[in-house]
Amino acid sequence: MLASRQLLGVARSRAAAGLGRRAMATATENPLDRKVKQNLLEEGNFINYKKMSENLAVVRSRLNRPLTYAEKILYSHLDNPHEQDIERGTSYLRLRPDRVACQDATAQMAILQFMSAGMPSVANPTTVHCDHLIEAQVGGEKDLERAVNINKEVYDFLATACAKYNIGFWKPGSGIIHQIILENYAFPGGLLIGTDSHTPNAAGLGMAAIGVGGADAVDVMANLPWELKAPKVIGVKLTGALNGWTTPKDVILKLAGILTVKGGTGSIVEYYGEGASSMSATGKATCGNMGAEIGATTSVFPYDKAMFDYLVATKRSDIAEFAKTYQKELQADEGAEYDQHIEINLNELEPHINGPFTPDLATPISKFAQAAKDNNWPEELKVGLIGSCTNSSYEDMTRAASIARDALDHGIKAKAAFVVTPGSEQIRATIARDGQLQTFEEFGGTVLANACGPCIGQWDRRDTPKGTPNSILSSYNRNFTGRNDGNPATHSFVTSPDLVVAMSIAGSLYFNPLTDSLKDKDGKEFKLQAPTGAGLPDRGYDPGQNTYQAPPADRATVQVQVSPTSDRLQVLSPFNAWDGKDATDMPILIKAQGKTTTDHISMAGPWLKYRGHLDNISNNMLIGAINAANGEANKVQNFTTGEWDAVPAVARDYKAKGIRWVVVGDWNYGEGSSREHAALEPRHLGGLAIITRSFARIHETNLKKQGMLPLTFADPADYDKISPEDKVDILCTELAVGKPITMRVHPKNGKDFEIKLNHTFNEAQIEWFKNGSALNTMAKNAKN
Repeated sequence: MLASRQLLGVARSRAAAGLGRRAMATATENPLDRKVKQNLLEEGNFINYKKMSENLAVVRSRLNRPLTYAEKILYSHLDNPHEQDIERGTSYLRLRPDRVACQDATAQMAILQFMSAGMPSVANPTTVHCDHLIEAQVGGEKDLERAVNINKEVYDFLATACAKYNIGFWKPGSGIIHQIILENYAFPGGLLIGTDSHTPNAAGLGMAAIGVGGADAVDVMANLPWELKAPKVIGVKLTGALNGWTTPKDVILKLAGILTVKGGTGSIVEYYGEGASSMSATGKATCGNMGAEIGATTSVFPYDKAMFDYLVATKRSDIAEFAKTYQKELQADEGAEYDQHIEINLNELEPHINGPFTPDLATPISKFAQAAKDNNWPEELKVGLIGSCTNSSYEDMTRAASIARDALDHGIKAKAAFVVTPGSEQIRATIARDGQLQTFEEFGGTVLANACGPCIGQWDRRDTPKGTPNSILSSYNRNFTGRNDGNPATHSFVTSPDLVVAMSIAGSLYFNPLTDSLKDKDGKEFKLQAPTGAGLPDRGYDPGQNTYQAPPADRATVQVQVSPTSDRLQVLSPFNAWDGKDATDMPILIKAQGKTTTDHISMAGPWLKYRGHLDNISNNMLIGAINAANGEANKVQNFTTGEWDAVPAVARDYKAKGIRWVVVGDWNYGEGSSREHAALEPRHLGGLAIITRSFARIHETNLKKQGMLPLTFADPADYDKISPEDKVDILCTELAVGKPITMRVHPKNGKDFEIKLNHTFNEAQIEWFKNGSALNTMAKNAKN
């Protein structure tokens, strides 16, 4: 049997399997009536399995078919299960999520938008997590202290806004949003939206956690139903069990190779089978987390003993027991069908390394050295990095430390620079207590702050000059060009923490720890032993320092701190409504060629500090996109002057002259992060439409929310008919549900021609365009 077997377009059914059943309740007692709190930090927020069960009963009576687990979570959260149109891949679901979570870089804009809605408090449980603004320089404590000083204005704004609007606030140093959610807020069967693309990490506890833009978060914070196109469901059956050097990370690395970066778009990945049950809760979280790299809406695992054990270990026994009573609905129905089916045999799965420059270039370790030679990837491994939201669990850290200890026992350390990013204060404190942190330091490692750090480009890297080709290996999730260190020549590969440590010892991409030997301090050859580790700490978790700020009892006197002279925070002004006319004779600001991620559209790294100031951060708009006219980044021609200039500068000039413009893009435009700045910036600088071969889900929604037109070529080959010098008309008056609209092209040399463009707008979203944005529509409806 092959390690992976893909059966495309064939619906498969599966048998439900779960935890042991408890005794039946009496006829007069409904076990779902219990009041069980969502978490230990909030009062008055309960898990409503009873309501979810009632909603599912309504949906079952209407659909009369078995449901996947993904469907169960979504349909149990429907705003109106009696009347909601339900068709996978077609309907727009109106949902009521249980929670909202925001990281500090996206929270700024989300809260600024929420403030403009004029509400005294968020209507649904919400948290903000300070993890994105801490730059890695020299080490944890000093980097954290520096970040607190540099970002004081932003942190003060977030802390006071959270206190004012009844939002839980996790201070800098608390850890990465997704790890905090898993440790404190995720629960089986729940629905959470988060303003970060890796929100699906909560799959580790059987939760449907979905990455969104800030405007979507504002809807839920303001008690509006949240809209999502009903996803298709990809079933991934895991057979066998992981062994030796193979880890849960290799499951998603393998899957990324099968589905590519766009293969999961519009779908939820639903894992099941004996192999899924054999993985720890945190291992499942790793698979969910990196599902963002295949474009998946989210990923889910059915509730099982591993999740029960993790809930107990994190002091949530009540939730663990309560989930048992709802067990039947925390897994797929027998006979449930999937839109696509993939099978992976964990017994035969090899460790994988993905990259460089894209997370779906998957290579098994047995073939990696040859691939590196064939492609002339720099052999020397400059830096190995472990941790991040994807792989910083206790299991990850103990396995990695066992490999480092094996090397140390043979008298050798890492040849490559070695960096550790703890995912949370709880993980840091626990591995400090249990000795793994000391092992990493003895191994030559630098321990960074509990934050995102190099994974999102917050890395002041100084060992390699910009433009110098070099290789780095991490246990992160994303490896787009220049993402980690701002150097487009850096070959960034993603893999498991185990392989990062092993290959850091050798300092070479050609080293395979499964087959190759190392030399000890005396020159004698030895092979590394397969890693060992504990899924959960025997002595329980050490919470470390308390970094949580609960909202005060009296919020009326709290003043939100926003300086009118700030260059980092800017109160938003509403965008103009559509003028009701067709848009004519518009220039193409840039025809983007090839991969155009949100990193290309709105870079992170040093630009993160401007995430709360729309005008300032707009100076990075599309500066990473490659211009089809010249093959260069951030160099476009201003048709009014004939001069070549930076993309934002030309856009600003057009805006000042009252000229609207469009962008033409390639496949899967906007893949990557959930950052809505990639949609806000073109709207702010005068753009009307983004026209592509295809879109990534979150970015397409973000553009709609900001009153822009995300349009796709009805015939993708029409992309090649467009020249960057052409002018275009967009017949906006044709915008209607399910109907294409016309783009009339005026070539610089040649006859005019027309192209049909598709869109996915529904009636409500068309109102967003007409009113200028979703936020404008919310304000308009509030007045009526």
